Amino acid sequence: MMDQIFRLMPKLGLCGWAGGAVRRVGQVALLGLALILAGCVGEAPTQGGQPSRDVFDPTEIVALVPNQAAANRVKTGASALDFDLREEAALDALDLVMLRFTIPEGYTGQTAIAALEALDSNTTAGLNHAYRVATQTGSSRFDYVNALVAWPDGGCRAQGPVGMLDTGVDPGAARGLGGTVISEDFMRGSAARMRHGTDVASVLLDPDRVSGGQLYNAAVVGRISGGEELAGVDGIMKALDWLADENVKLVNVSLAGPYNKLLDRSVTAAVQRGMTIVAAVGNDGADGPPRYPAALDNVIAVTAVDANREIYRNAVRGAHVDIAAPGVDIPIAERGRVRFVSGTSMAVPLVTARIAADPSLFGRGAGRIRSALAQGSEDLGAPGSDPVFGSGLMRASGACR
Repeated sequence: MMDQIFRLMPKLGLCGWAGGAVRRVGQVALLGLALILAGCVGEAPTQGGQPSRDVFDPTEIVALVPNQAAANRVKTGASALDFDLREEAALDALDLVMLRFTIPEGYTGQTAIAALEALDSNTTAGLNHAYRVATQTGSSRFDYVNALVAWPDGGCRAQGPVGMLDTGVDPGAARGLGGTVISEDFMRGSAARMRHGTDVASVLLDPDRVSGGQLYNAAVVGRISGGEELAGVDGIMKALDWLADENVKLVNVSLAGPYNKLLDRSVTAAVQRGMTIVAAVGNDGADGPPRYPAALDNVIAVTAVDANREIYRNAVRGAHVDIAAPGVDIPIAERGRVRFVSGTSMAVPLVTARIAADPSLFGRGAGRIRSALAQGSEDLGAPGSDPVFGSGLMRASGACR
């Protein structure tokens, strides 16, 4: 009888925390608790209050736990609540286990999260949010990038391997880069077009900037039903685990999406193992919300400016913005022709390349790197750090001293 009440609570829209509490009280208190909660409404909509475009798959919920014993407890408890396990993945390099479940009928996103987190105190559960590439095509007649940031003539040698979370990289284009590309797939759905990842890699390993590097390309963006190209937080977490396992200390992320505590926890785990993540602030405009992972405190957030040092019109603003780099009308060579692309995506690899080339920065933590970039930057906008340009325009004159 009490178990039936427990199962009905989320379906009746009752508060999600009730599950753990109900399981831990006696039979008499159990009935009282169920009655007290009768006025406690559940969270809606199914996406947990997030716009549907921000969710990779609204039918599933993802959980992170610290070890296999916790995973077993959560799986057992979740099964009793009618959650179907879709996937279990050991993220050994991050010391985490990922579980992906189908959300049972009658649960909202928030009640599903609460139900799973009540099963084990060390569980982090969340929706499988979607992350999009942050670039747009455009046109121009000039290449101003290296001159604007004072990149050293002749370029620099990479100080070590660099990771990238993006689409795949075109193998043909990869042969013209200033380093080798090692790829691994973590996408859901069919393979996405490789243009975005290839563009980012072309900026990051342009032989005129950085040579001799290894680029670990984690292809996380896939084409789902309907043709949209997205990365799920589950694929991003697997990719971070792979990069950590390969001992990659610097990672470029030209993707942007909503806050997700699963992403937060996995990024924190990677950073604690010595990884520095550089990410795009996103292209949702001056009034857009903070986008992640760039808005996390332990990530270096990059915005974009044009040849006149003006902010990219679609760049997100906010106190989390750290540094600006060229990201408007960036020239990309393709099959003997040049096209131009814009977006905060294109600014990130310039900052990543700057870090990769500098022996005083490569392998250091985000705090030290952020401070060094700020000290060497050209102040733009309001004096000092501001929510539009961060500390200002990145300068690279001393990148490979």
